[in-house]
Amino acid sequence: MTERKPGATTNASGPVAARGKRLRIPSVYYAVALLLVIGLVFSLGNQNFITPYNLSTIMSYAVLLLLIALGQMCAILVGGIDLSVGGLMSFVSVSFVVVVQLIGYWAYPLFILVGAFIGFINGNLLTRIRIPSFIATLGTGGILMSLAMIVAPVPINVPTDFWGLLDIFNGTFLTFPNVLYIGLVVFLIFAVLLRFTTLGRGIYYVGSNIKMSWMSGIDIVKTRNFAFILSGVGAALAGIMVSAVQYGCNPYTGATYVLTSIASVVVGGTALTGGTGGAFNTLFGALIMSVLLNGMNVVGVDQYFQQSILGLMIIISVVLTFDRSKTPVIK
Repeated sequence: MTERKPGATTNASGPVAARGKRLRIPSVYYAVALLLVIGLVFSLGNQNFITPYNLSTIMSYAVLLLLIALGQMCAILVGGIDLSVGGLMSFVSVSFVVVVQLIGYWAYPLFILVGAFIGFINGNLLTRIRIPSFIATLGTGGILMSLAMIVAPVPINVPTDFWGLLDIFNGTFLTFPNVLYIGLVVFLIFAVLLRFTTLGRGIYYVGSNIKMSWMSGIDIVKTRNFAFILSGVGAALAGIMVSAVQYGCNPYTGATYVLTSIASVVVGGTALTGGTGGAFNTLFGALIMSVLLNGMNVVGVDQYFQQSILGLMIIISVVLTFDRSKTPVIK
């Protein structure tokens, strides 16, 4: 039997370990690269894609998608999912249009609190009553969607006399639309909460390993409730914004944002199994989805074929951005 030198194992494993480290590229880098590639492909396909008007359209939609996706991200980071964001967005949208005519600017904080309250209910259904988040939020989402249809069975508009109340979203500052500043502020708030607060860091810990988090003294119930409260706030902000920029509402407006918000989160590199990802990942995920949806319309992709491309892009994005080192078991 050949004697093995003491340093042989170290030398053999060293390159392997080094290669492992090199392969662990942050998922957000893949998202940035994918965004650049998609943008280049569409700009080559149609020069109208890079016109100022179209870029403004992309950014406006990306901000709306970012608001709801940031909230969805928190629910996913903690190991859950929030399927009620569409119903909440619709309910807030139609209710805001009605209430803003009665109480003016107070409608803004009121419906942000409504969103937080719905998120609190979702969180407690998960943590106290112990209903899986998939089922709990599916139920609350259905209730909210039906309430939205009761409040406004058909699309309604904000009377022109009250348009001034919507300038918070529709105005401009230094030639840039206010929605960009609002999106930036909300993004920074979520990023700071997740990065620099105890509850925010707890979201990552609980999503990574709930048992070890409990053994470490983290309040599991409080942390998961906080994540779903943030999800409710994000959906409420999106509902307010869509009503403001459209000067009206549609009771079905939030239905399409359930899967789109989830797609924005996972395309950006946040793992559906929880504990991996963050606000920057979701920012680029929302940009990717916005560019993809807009670009397919600009280059004239058939509407029925768009869903196939969208599904393929989501699968490719998840393959590239999924951090397998932190999720060894795929559930």
